[in-house]
Amino acid sequence: MARFLSIFLLVALTVFILGVYLPYWALMVVVAFLTFLVGARPVTAFFGGGLAFGLTWFLLAIYISMHTNSALPSQMATLMGIKNDNLLWFATGVLGLFLGGFSGLTGALFKKLFEKKYEGVYRRN
Repeated sequence: MARFLSIFLLVALTVFILGVYLPYWALMVVVAFLTFLVGARPVTAFFGGGLAFGLTWFLLAIYISMHTNSALPSQMATLMGIKNDNLLWFATGVLGLFLGGFSGLTGALFKKLFEKKYEGVYRRN
């Protein structure tokens, strides 16, 4: 639980602060590196990174949409064939969930590559 919370907070702060300056793929590399450093299990890294990434993008999409009063979200929804432009918020959140989840999983599995496994008393050659 502690690793989940640490991954969640680190990823959420990273996406919120660096998301303005970095593209999504660079954020994915940063999330993978963070989960590598924390050393969580793959399932914990997937859900911690995914929920943090997705929730941050979801809340940022709502904030930007509400405070800019731009016509772009409704035009994009019309282009995509969506009746309600607010569904783009959920699509952004789901996309962030997958991006953060798989980048967290990548970092956790990369960490597993360097762990030594105990093979027992008798080794096979």
